[in-house]
Amino acid sequence: MSTKIGYVGVDHHHRDPYFTVASGLDLDVTAVCEPGRDVDLDSLTAMDDRPDEITTEGGDVADLVADATVYEDPHRLAAEADIDVVWITYRSDETPAIIETAVENGVHAVSEKPIARTAADLEGIAEKANEAGVTVSPTLYYRTNPVAMDIRDRVTDGFFGDIWTVQGRFNASQLSFRDTDHYIYDAEVSRGGALQWIGPHWLDAMPWMLDDPIARVNASFHDAEEADVDAGAVLQFETESGTLGTYHTGYYLSDRGKDTHFGLYGTDAQAQTPLHHDSLQHEPTIPLEITSEDPDWSAAPKRTVQYECTYDRFPAWGDFVYDYFEAFFEGYETGDVPATVDDAVQLLRVLDAAYDSADRDEWVSVGD
Repeated sequence: MSTKIGYVGVDHHHRDPYFTVASGLDLDVTAVCEPGRDVDLDSLTAMDDRPDEITTEGGDVADLVADATVYEDPHRLAAEADIDVVWITYRSDETPAIIETAVENGVHAVSEKPIARTAADLEGIAEKANEAGVTVSPTLYYRTNPVAMDIRDRVTDGFFGDIWTVQGRFNASQLSFRDTDHYIYDAEVSRGGALQWIGPHWLDAMPWMLDDPIARVNASFHDAEEADVDAGAVLQFETESGTLGTYHTGYYLSDRGKDTHFGLYGTDAQAQTPLHHDSLQHEPTIPLEITSEDPDWSAAPKRTVQYECTYDRFPAWGDFVYDYFEAFFEGYETGDVPATVDDAVQLLRVLDAAYDSADRDEWVSVGD
């Protein structure tokens, strides 16, 4: 039987790509909600006027929800609708309470990262979900990125030796390409800007690849002129095992797309890669450049693996994102999912430390 979905946040600009996923996975969207509004299902059309996002490019999004029940109250949807999973793309200040209602009613949840404004907003709900055996998952889909998975496997195998340092860069289009009237650019709703919205992807992926949580952070920000959130941030960090790292993220680019880089430097080997790829990238592949001092590599100590990404199942951002959701819907009943609610809490603790660090102008330990 198809998994029954209740979708909350149909006005969100990630709705169209996620509806594409739902259609491909043959999920049954039986309920929809835009809180506080009576949604006219027949009027739902693709968001092709959003230049900052990739949409379904004219797809008939209403078909997927043609027989769905409309709710104005997301808590009623979570408590009363005939659903297995609530899928949320809604404001970070109100999402935790919706998830709490879902947990109390035995409904699993997958939610747009980072789920909440702060760790304190999610910690108690995470405990309830774990005690109840209800799966709650954030959208941290670089955990199914094939290059990130390769690096993680090599780290696990000890290929790099002791890891001295890592560096990450994840920059996206300027705010002039974006609808800054949207609530994700409102500090009261979201707490932060670039670091809180695009930044979480690699603030999760970097320690995940290392299997080594971030322990402390030193962060600096600059504010956006078009909104009351940060336009960009630079972080120094240290992991629990002592690896040092830097991370640079922001709304900087004068064109659509991403500017990305990940570097890892260990005693025995190094790796460099853009890591990210989407349909806007100009290069056809993602290179993973590796240099190793292993004697078995002596004839060719520098090697490059080219990853040719596919977009057959998910044209918007690449099939690795589809893989993330496929893994979630295959494993939510048992909790065997790529990222858990505990991962979301840990990410929020790192974000808390970053914003606290900037306010205090000093290093801050994660979780303090």
